[in-house]
Amino acid sequence: MESASMESKTVVLKFGSSVLRTSADLPWIVQAIYAHVRRGERVVAVVSAFAGVTDALYARAREHGAEPRATAALVATGEQESAALLALALDRCGVPATLLAPQAVAFRTRGTPLESEPADVDAQAFERALGIAPVVVFPGFCGLDDAGHVALLGRGGSDLTALFLAERLSARCVLVKDVDGLYERDPALPGPAPARFERLTWEDALRVGGKVVQPKTLRTARLHGRSLEIRALGGGSGTLVGPHEAVLRETAPRPAVRVALLGLGTVGGGVYERLRQRPDLFEVVRIAVREPARHVARGVPAERLTADVRHALEADVDVVVEALGGAEPAASWLLDALARGLHVVTANKAALAARWESFAPYLAGPRPRLRASASVGGAVPVLEALTAHARDAARAVDSGDAASPASATSARLVGFRGVVNGTCNYVLDRLADGAELTGAIAEAQAAGFAEPDPTFDLSGRDAAHKLFIAVALASGRAPAHVDRQGIDGSAVEAQRDALAAGRRVKLVASWDGAESRVALESLAGDDPLALARAEENVVELSYADGRVVRLAGRGAGRAPTTTAVVADLLDVLDDVARDASRASDLSRPSRPAASA
Repeated sequence: MESASMESKTVVLKFGSSVLRTSADLPWIVQAIYAHVRRGERVVAVVSAFAGVTDALYARAREHGAEPRATAALVATGEQESAALLALALDRCGVPATLLAPQAVAFRTRGTPLESEPADVDAQAFERALGIAPVVVFPGFCGLDDAGHVALLGRGGSDLTALFLAERLSARCVLVKDVDGLYERDPALPGPAPARFERLTWEDALRVGGKVVQPKTLRTARLHGRSLEIRALGGGSGTLVGPHEAVLRETAPRPAVRVALLGLGTVGGGVYERLRQRPDLFEVVRIAVREPARHVARGVPAERLTADVRHALEADVDVVVEALGGAEPAASWLLDALARGLHVVTANKAALAARWESFAPYLAGPRPRLRASASVGGAVPVLEALTAHARDAARAVDSGDAASPASATSARLVGFRGVVNGTCNYVLDRLADGAELTGAIAEAQAAGFAEPDPTFDLSGRDAAHKLFIAVALASGRAPAHVDRQGIDGSAVEAQRDALAAGRRVKLVASWDGAESRVALESLAGDDPLALARAEENVVELSYADGRVVRLAGRGAGRAPTTTAVVADLLDVLDDVARDASRASDLSRPSRPAASA
C-alpha cells in the first residue's frame, strides 16, 4: 500500500458484542472495515468477544476457582477467538489483514488482573503492521501487566482500548454500535421521535450516553482531549463527541433501498445472501433468473423471482444490481436503467468496455449513478484509488493556487501494471508447482476461481477489459487498442524456464502512458507482481511525481467480488437516503442543544 502518515490515514474502529453477536455477523463487520480501506484509509479493528461469551467464561472460571490471573487468562480467550475469526473473514473476502496480539505490540496495563486500564503500547509495531497490510485486527478488553500476565480492562474495556490506541496512533476513533449515535432521550421510550446529537461535549455525553458508551471511556476521552465518533454498522450519520458545542438534528428512519438483482449465480447469490442479513438497509424486490423454480427449491421466495429481465427492471426499485455477465444484452439493460434515473451497480467489465462512451458519463462526479468497483480487481480497490487521485488533480486545478498546475501534474497517472486476473494467476502458480495446464485449470475450477468455460479469462480478454476500464477512467481517454496475449500450452515451458532462472511468469496488464497490453512476462523473483499468489491481484499505479501506489488482495472468488459489490451498494444507500431526505424536507436545520 502507499505509505501515508498515521495522522491522516488511520482510523481505529471498535466492534462490540452489540454488532458482533455471532460469527454470522462477520461479513458485515468486514464490509464496515472495507468501506474505509477503499477510501485509502488504514484500519485498526478492535473487537470484543461475541455476545454472551465473556459472561459465560467468567461463569466457567468461577466453577473452577477464583484465582484472578487464571480468570483473566481464560476470559481473554473470548476476544482472541473473535479477533482470529475476523482476520480469517477478512482474508476470505480479499481484504489483506494482520492479526496482532497484545504481546506483539507490548500493550501494557496497570491495575488489578480483572480491572486495569491501558498504560503503554508500541505504536511503531502497529505502524510496521499497517505498512504490510491496510488492516490490523486487535483483541480489545485485555493487555499485559508489568509481569507479562494477562490483565482485563473491565466493563467497556474494548471501547477504552480503541480510544487509547487512537490517541497513541494519532488516529480517528469510531465506536461502531447497534445505534447510530446519541439521542436527547432514549429512542425506545414512548413519545415523539427524539432528535439525534450531531455533535456534543464529553460532559453532555456523560449525561445522555446511557448504556451506549461506558462513562469511564468518556471520562478518559475528556481527560486526554480526544474526540470519538459513534456510528451504526452500515454507515450513515453518527455522533461526534469532543470539545464541540452540542448540536441536535431532527431525524427520520432511513428507508431501506429497494433492489432489483439480475442473476443469482456465484456473484449474484453472494450479494443476495449478504443483503438478506440486513433487511433494515436493503429490500430485494425482484430477482431475474433463467430458471425460477430451481431457486424456489433453494428457499428464495417465489414472488421475488422472474424469468423476465424487463419485469425486474420495471419494478419499483432504487438500484439495479447486475450479475449476469457478458457484453450484451447486459449493457443495453444497464443503460436503459440509467436512462430511467435508477442507480446501477455492476461487476461486468465486458459490458463496460463494449459501451464505454455511453457508460462513462454515469461514472463521473462525486456521486455517480453507475458504480462498478468490482469490475477491476475484485475487492482490491483499484478504481477507487484511480478515481481519488484523479479527483485530487481536478481539485488542484480548480483551487486557483499558483501551485495548482504543478499539483495537477504530479497527480497525473503515467503508468499502470498489474496482475489483474485471479484465474490466470492461479493457473500460472500451479504450473510453477509442476502441474500440467489441463490439471491446473481443473483445480482453479474446483476452487471456484475459474468458470466452467474459462476461455474468457485464459485468453487474456478479461484482463484486457480491466486494463481498458482502468486506463479510460484514470486518463479520461479510452485506449484505442489493447494488445492481448493469453495462456496456452507454451506457458508451461515458459514458467519452467523462468523458475530455473529464479524468475516467475505472470500475465501482466500494463500501460505506459501510450500503449496498453496484456502479456506473459518473466519477472524477477522480488518484483511485487511476481509475489502475487493463487487468486491474488497486485496492481502498481505510477504517478508523475515518482510515487508508486501498490494495491493487493484477492481478485477472484465469490466473497471478494460480493464484498466489492455490496460496498458500492452501501454508497448507493447513502445517496438514496440523502435524496429522500431532501425530497421530503425531513432534514431540518440543525439547532443548538440548549437542553443538554
